[in-house]
Parts: sequence; structure tokens; C-alpha cells
Amino acid sequence: MKFTFGDFGKNFGRERIYADWAATTPIRGEVEKVMKKARKMWANPSAIYREGVEAKRALENMRAKSAKILGVKPEEVYFTSGGTEANAMIIQGVLRRHLERAEGVHIVASAIEHSSVLETLKIFEKRGVKVTYVSPRPDGVVRADEILAVIKPDTVLVTCMYANNEIGTVQPVSKIGAGIRKIRAEKLSDWPVFHVDASQAPLWLSCELEGLRADAMTLDAHKMQGPKGVGALVVRRHVNFEPLMVGGGQEHNKRPTTESLELITGFTVALEIAQREREEKSKKAKKIQKYFFAELEKKLPQAITNGSLEKRLPNNVNISLPNISDPEMAVLMLDKAGIACSTKSSCLKGEENSYVVEAMISGDLNRTDGEVFGVEGKSDEGGASNGAEKWRARNTLRFTFSAKTNHAEIDTIITSLKMLK
Repeated sequence: MKFTFGDFGKNFGRERIYADWAATTPIRGEVEKVMKKARKMWANPSAIYREGVEAKRALENMRAKSAKILGVKPEEVYFTSGGTEANAMIIQGVLRRHLERAEGVHIVASAIEHSSVLETLKIFEKRGVKVTYVSPRPDGVVRADEILAVIKPDTVLVTCMYANNEIGTVQPVSKIGAGIRKIRAEKLSDWPVFHVDASQAPLWLSCELEGLRADAMTLDAHKMQGPKGVGALVVRRHVNFEPLMVGGGQEHNKRPTTESLELITGFTVALEIAQREREEKSKKAKKIQKYFFAELEKKLPQAITNGSLEKRLPNNVNISLPNISDPEMAVLMLDKAGIACSTKSSCLKGEENSYVVEAMISGDLNRTDGEVFGVEGKSDEGGASNGAEKWRARNTLRFTFSAKTNHAEIDTIITSLKMLK
């Protein structure tokens, strides 16, 4: 039986414009090339005969290379199937070490975390874990002091993403991490653990773990022009966490499954290229982003930009348009015009509003000057209670592009946006 994918991807950069890099990225040719070579080493890395030993050696070489890029020890890198598994692995792993305690267990999370984090936390809330969700300010950025202020004696984990997947805002993770280290030093404890979901970051920001002051970090290959189906959880050696699964000794007894050398090689090379080229690409993307915002202001003044213009990934433009009745229909109309973009996160299905934009609005409404906004068990309530603001969370459009995007493509997007109703 013959399978065909037609002309998929053939016309991007010609007749079509791909502006959904936050959802997934095209795999780089260099990455595909090394993966093809690694595919030939198909033996099980756990086998003790020659081919298995060679596969194991190559696997550990990739682990060592990834560790060097991230500034950690090889044994602190755990390869996973992607960002979602890595997030579940650290959250559940830390919590399961503490659930049997007689006293309570508490977690702090930003209200704009990826759904894989928020949905995992909801499960544990039902088991009695207390979670405080801290909303961002109207600029889409949480404040480090507000995260630190809600940490309690029984807080075992703080999780805050590096860059938001919807609105692209960059969070003050290094300040949060530094504050957590001070708290731990004062009480002579290894808790709370500080986890950073950095899935959206490698193409644009430094992912050296020490620079983030983090204890654990999530990465995902397909967000940085690597293959789908592979990611990594980076965890400092002092962090004790239970495995998500059992049944084998792979990945330092934390992830029992036969490793894919091909995918892990793709992850490592994609990470290496992304971190090596990030500064140059960020400068190029920032110029295109600046042009995009300027054209929006001139030709679509009714559009509202969601999130800070400065503390933002250089390839992200997220807007709300008051004149569109159905944002998903708007995406389909843009698709018909040759533009691939999105509304909300690609991981969300069936939700009418962007919970990220709702959190921005609710955080502002529920906070007075000098007041910390941290609410237990309120991650899914939003709070866009101001009727005049509700449309913002509903009518969002996200454009995320590459460093090669040009002015002509932005002009095409702006022209198409003006035609939406």
C-alpha cells in the first residue's frame, strides 16, 4: 500500500506563509542528515553484544553533548517523548515523594502555564494538594516577588514557564530561582524545587540551566526544528523525584523504555544549532516583529496586542481583534488566503477563550496596588468579569514566524487581517 502526503509543505515560503512556529517547527536539513546516520545504529542500547554497546556509546555521547550545551552533568539529562511527558515527569515525580506525608503539600504555579502543567496540577488538587496560581500583570508577565510571596513552609514545587506559548512573554525565571535559593538556604532545605518549562525558548533564548537559577527544565525538540516525539527533562542531582513509570532501568531508572538513538540524536543536534544561532536569529526576527507591530498600529489600530512588547519572544505577535465573530473561522479564512496561523494554543481543543489572556485580565481586576495576587484552586476560572474585556480572550490570533520571514509576507498578513469580519 502506498501512502502519500501530496504537496504538504511544498509551497510554504512561496504561495503560502507559515506563521505558527509556536505550534511546531520544520525540521532542519542538518538534523535530518544526522538522524539518517543514527538510524543505521538500530540495536537496543541495553543489549550487551557489540551492536548494542555501540548504540549505547552513541546515546551517551548525545547525552554528554546536550549536557554541555545546557551547562549540566550528563546524568542530569533525561530524554523523554516530548515536553508534555517531561512536565508530567517532574511534577508527578516531586509530588509522589511527598503525598504520604502527614502534613499538607503545596505548589505554586503561574496561571499561564502550558495546559500539560495545569491539567496535571488539577489531578493532584483532587487528591488534596494545595495549588496557588499567580496571575500575570496586564503585560502578561508574572512578578517574581509575587511568586515568592506565596511560598509556604509546605511548598515543595514552584513551576513557571520561561516563555509563554500563546503570547510569547518572557518570565523572570532567574529572579524567581534566585529568590527560591535564598528561601532554601534560610531554612536549610532542598525544597521547594524550581521547575521551568523552556519548550518555547531554545531558538531565541539561552537555556543554560544555571543562568535560569532552576533545578529542573523541560525541553521539546519539535519546537526548535528537531523531530517530534523526543524531548528532555533536565534535573539537578540534589532533586529527589519518583519515576513516572516503572519496568526498566533506562534513563537512570527514571524512564523505563527503549531509547531511540535516532530521535535523541535529532534532539541534540537541533539543540546545538538553536543555541549557537539564537542571538543572530533573534536580531533578525526582532526587526520583522517591530515592522509587524508598526504596520498593525497604522493599518489596524483597533487591534490590541496581548502581552509586553519588550519582554517577549522576538518571533511572537499575539493580537485580539474586536471585529471578528469567530476566531477559528478567521484562522480558516487566513488559511484560504495562504496564511497558517492559530488562535490560542494548538494543544487546546474545545475551549472558546484563551485562558492566558483571561489570566492577564483577571490578574489586573483582582489586584490592588501592592497586593499579591495568588489564588488557590482558581486556575480554570479565568476572571474576565469585565464585559468590555471579554472579547479579548475570545478573539485572539497568534502569529509566530521564523527569522527568514520578510516584510512582504507581513504585508500579506496585514492585508488579509483587514478583510476579516
